[in-house]
Amino acid sequence: MIIGAQVVDQKYLYEDFDRHGNRRLYFRRRGYPKVRLHEPQGSPEFYEEFAAAVAGRPYGEAKLSRPAPPRIVKESLRWLIEEYYRKCDEFQAYDEETKKARRNVLTNLCAEPEVEGSEAQVGDLPCAMPEAAIKTLRDRKAVTARDAANARVKALRQVYKWAAAQKPPLIERNTANDVSLLKPKNSDGHYTWTIEEIEKFKVRHPIGTKPHMALMLFLLLGQRISDVSKLGKQHIRKAEHVSAELRAVHRGRWLAFRQHKNRNKNPVDLIIPILPELEVALAEGPAGVLTFLESGHKKPYSTKGLGNWWADQCILADVPGRAHGLRKAGATFAAENGATPHQLMAIFGWRKIEQAEVYTKKVRQQRIAGAAMSMITYGQTVNECDPPADNVSNSGSISA
Repeated sequence: MIIGAQVVDQKYLYEDFDRHGNRRLYFRRRGYPKVRLHEPQGSPEFYEEFAAAVAGRPYGEAKLSRPAPPRIVKESLRWLIEEYYRKCDEFQAYDEETKKARRNVLTNLCAEPEVEGSEAQVGDLPCAMPEAAIKTLRDRKAVTARDAANARVKALRQVYKWAAAQKPPLIERNTANDVSLLKPKNSDGHYTWTIEEIEKFKVRHPIGTKPHMALMLFLLLGQRISDVSKLGKQHIRKAEHVSAELRAVHRGRWLAFRQHKNRNKNPVDLIIPILPELEVALAEGPAGVLTFLESGHKKPYSTKGLGNWWADQCILADVPGRAHGLRKAGATFAAENGATPHQLMAIFGWRKIEQAEVYTKKVRQQRIAGAAMSMITYGQTVNECDPPADNVSNSGSISA
């Protein structure tokens, strides 16, 4: 590529597109940091920016060189966390996605200023933090994200649990256990889709489209987005490949899979029927090769990538819900149709009956209230007495 009188080595120039279709250019070279190029392609500024990336020096205000790793002081929080990464068997057994999520939480925590405006970081503090300090770190994060605040406490609980169990122990006790998790502001959690919103989505995304197929997968399987993103034809079991007992319940095909959540610590294996409406959606829709839902590049979605794509489809359909709200909608519809708590547990993979009873209790309340509402009356309608006869005195005696 020639820019003005200059030449750009195209083997180091890469492009991709974000989920909105916007083109992005990068400098990529082995041993160098990946650098986003912001200047208009073909301009003199673009060449200067590219040349700076090749040389590994900053362009304008951008910092292209890798930052120096933080200094690790023995018995600091950062030191303890690094020991946990290297030596904790439970952490080592996590899959890469879970490890990455845990590392992100702890890395961001350690990099946070000890106090606002300070150069000292939380990671430089002594590893055995008191409850008050952990509570402060939790509340500081809760200003912007309550879930992220709770993630800090949960991550520290795991680090301290491991540290306190070492011989000799690296800390005296797990003080993070004494710091409670924050309750969500919305006690109902994710918004539950209504029937009207489902129908509205289907009008915007009719059968045969990928969004319609995704809707049916979320609603008629009742699984988390982390599961739906991984499900594909390899999970299908034909009727002849399941037991006669299962065929008596459902003569069609089944899905057999392990839920993504807790798959390494406390796995849940499910076999659930593919309902006729979902069969139609899969037959008419653009089902992928490795997974039912594939990205524009014919590759499986990551959980986050599928969530972002699905949010865009909901916006196009002008509905407020998201993927998890369809899981809740499915549980609500099943409970309204008479599903018991144990039946809901079998469908949705819950281990605690309390999770299922959230839906059955709500339906039970509605039915009881519907039957009893007519009992709310005013005025005396029962136990009325006729006035005393003429020959009965006020004292109750009868005259001749």
